Formats: sequence, C-alpha cells, structure tokens
Amino acid sequence: MDRYSVSQSAPAQVPGRTAAFDCLRATACLFIVLMHTARSTELAFAAGMNFPRAFVCRLAINEQYWAVPCFIMVTGALLLRPEKEIGYRKLFSRYIARVVKAIVVFGVLFAVLEAIFNPAMRTWPVFLGGVAEVFTGNTWSHMWYLYCLLGLYLLLPAYKKVAALSDEKDIRYLLIVYGVFLSLLPLLNIWGVPYGFYIHVSTIYPFWLFLGYYLYNWGGKVPRGVYAAMALAATAALGVLTYVYLWYGRAELDGLFSYWSPLVVLQGAGVGGWFFRCSQEGFPRVKKVLANIDRHSFGIYLIHLAYVRLIYKYLHFNPFRWGLGGVPGLLVVVAFAFGMAYLTDMVMKKLPLFKSIV
Repeated sequence: MDRYSVSQSAPAQVPGRTAAFDCLRATACLFIVLMHTARSTELAFAAGMNFPRAFVCRLAINEQYWAVPCFIMVTGALLLRPEKEIGYRKLFSRYIARVVKAIVVFGVLFAVLEAIFNPAMRTWPVFLGGVAEVFTGNTWSHMWYLYCLLGLYLLLPAYKKVAALSDEKDIRYLLIVYGVFLSLLPLLNIWGVPYGFYIHVSTIYPFWLFLGYYLYNWGGKVPRGVYAAMALAATAALGVLTYVYLWYGRAELDGLFSYWSPLVVLQGAGVGGWFFRCSQEGFPRVKKVLANIDRHSFGIYLIHLAYVRLIYKYLHFNPFRWGLGGVPGLLVVVAFAFGMAYLTDMVMKKLPLFKSIV
C-alpha cells in the first residue's frame, strides 16, 4: 500500500504520457533559452535599441512565460499522482537535496563566472559577497526557478494529501480559486483599483503544479484542437499587447507579461494540454530527439546563460549586425548557447560534483 491513499476518482494513466512529458520539457527548455537570450540581448544593447529591435527582443521574452510553468506542470503531473510514493526520507534525500546542492554549487560557480566576466568583481570582498548572495537569492536571474522548486518540494507532502483525497471537481475548484485570486484579481493593479480580498498563498506556482495534475488526469476530455486554439489565441494577444506596451509606452501592462498573467495561464494550459494529449504514435524520430534533449534539459537550463554572456561579453557578438531586427543573430546566439549547454551537460554528467545534480 502506498504511503498516500489512492484517489478512487483519478483515472488510470493514459499510454504515451511519458513521451508527451519528454517532448514538452524539451520544447520548453528550448524556448527558455530563447527567452533568456532575448533578455540578455535587451540588457546588453539597451543603448542602441530602436523600436524594431526592442520589439523583437521584448516579443521573444513575453511570448515564452509559459515555458517554466510547463516544467512545473510536468512535476505536478508526475509527483502528485497518489500512486507515486514519496516518503519524507526520499523527499529530503533525493528531491530537496538535489535542489539545494544545485543552488549551492551553481550559485558559487556563477559567482566565479561573474568575477571572470566583470572586472569590478575581481576582489575577495566582492566575490565573497557574491557567494553569500546564494542565500539571499540574488544570484543569476534564472536561478529563481530552483528556489521556487525547493518551496514546492517542501510542501509536496501536503499537496499530495490534497491530490490523493480529491476528485476532478475538487481539483477544478482549487484551480478556480487559485486562478481568480492569483491571476485575475491582480489585473486590477493595472488600472490602480485596490482590492482587499486574498487567499492564504503567496505565489501562482502551486496553481501550475495542480494544473499539471489536473490536465494529466482529466485533460483528455478536451480535444487537442481546443488546447491549440487556447495557446494560439493567448500568443496572439500577448503579441498585440507587447506592441501596445512598447509603442504607446503603456508601462501598466507589464504585469500581463508574467507567470500569473491570465493570458500566460491560458497559453501554458493550452501548450501543456496539447502535449499531454500526445501519443506514442507518429514522428518517432522527432520524439527520440526530444527525449534525448529532455535528459539534458535540467543541465541546459542551469548552464546556458553562461554561454549567452560569453558570446556577448567575450566574443562581442552583436546580433543586430545581421539585420532583420536582429532575428537571425538572436537565433544564432540561441543555437550556440543551447548547443554548448547540451555538450557541457554531457560532460557534467560524468563529473562527481555535478552528476548527482544534472
């Protein structure tokens, strides 16, 4: 008997879900690299930004907020299953220990790289201060996901209890409450409308965790075309709003480009639901490639930003010299960072310090 009682209302696993998870995580990993590359490009060349360049970078950022939540959705789909036994010993020795080790090892590594990239950091007090920021979370920007993941893991036993004792209606109710209070009500901030209602959670990320679990168990009732329409509609809306945000200087729209944005929720649910409906049949070579990328996705996520900074700070590559708003040059940087991060992960998997992380 599993540690957590099995919900009688959760349907059995649909064949092909493992392949769907591989494909979703690999695809999300690629778009995360695109997002972070665009953000680094925006920061590195801010002084010479005209509207087309700014729009290309900002569009590449704003359209990819679905990617990290899809990682969380897969985590929820896999770990919240009542039949997935995770005792406290396994939770701390395997899941939490891995994340903590990743935070410490890569936090220190990035402090070293920052000292290499930035001459002003090449003093012991400044360097040690950078190492200390591993605790404060003020390290490289993409590391936030590890701190988020740690928090979700620490509450995983409680989340699994909720999932095990809940049926479809219960989880749907939970998602509605989360969605209203953590995604829809914050929209009022855009118009400066105050509100006093809240629920006792602080972030949107448990919503994404339970959304993955919901789509895993009951999302098969929705046709794939509906999921595709959701994702495409949200993507189009985000593109239009990005143009309005930049062209008209509507800074109040900035909150719509975030992990709590209702449009990103719609986009992420559409993309995730579409992939969750994938089966084992069709495009076997593509799925094999994506499954191979997925095996390296965590390491790619951790190390890719180092190569983005390398190509800008040391190689002085300017993507805008290639014309077309910088799109070809941006894709070159993405390919370089993704490929080098993939190769680096292959090496890290053979090194004692890193192989238990990646």
